[in-house]
Amino acid sequence: MIEVLVAALSDIEPLVDLEAALFREDAGPHDPYADTTWPEREGRKDFGLLAGYATRSSSKRQPIEYAVLRTMYVASAARRQGVAAMLARHFLDWAGQRGCAEAHVDHYAANHGAAELYERCGFSVRSVSRVCQL
Repeated sequence: MIEVLVAALSDIEPLVDLEAALFREDAGPHDPYADTTWPEREGRKDFGLLAGYATRSSSKRQPIEYAVLRTMYVASAARRQGVAAMLARHFLDWAGQRGCAEAHVDHYAANHGAAELYERCGFSVRSVSRVCQL
């Protein structure tokens, strides 16, 4: 049985390893300017934060709190077992318990698996970001 646990400081090294794999497998192929070495250099400091977080909306929106799923990665050996959906549901439960009105997540447009996962979990497309390489 797979269980979702809250990470502790002792989990930072494995989290950095997972984020490095995410950058290699997702950012690297989908973003020519992604710095795939960033997790090894900065990840330890970055994981002093959360993989997801709650924040207040900007002044351009009504004053609500929303949660942002910053990164999610499932090791290849654990894929196709419902782990990503379980992690997403856990994140959404966490956000709801904190009174967030919305949850947000970004993914690369070319990552069709991520799009399908997030749609199954209840996320819908609200805005689209476009890039023009010069």
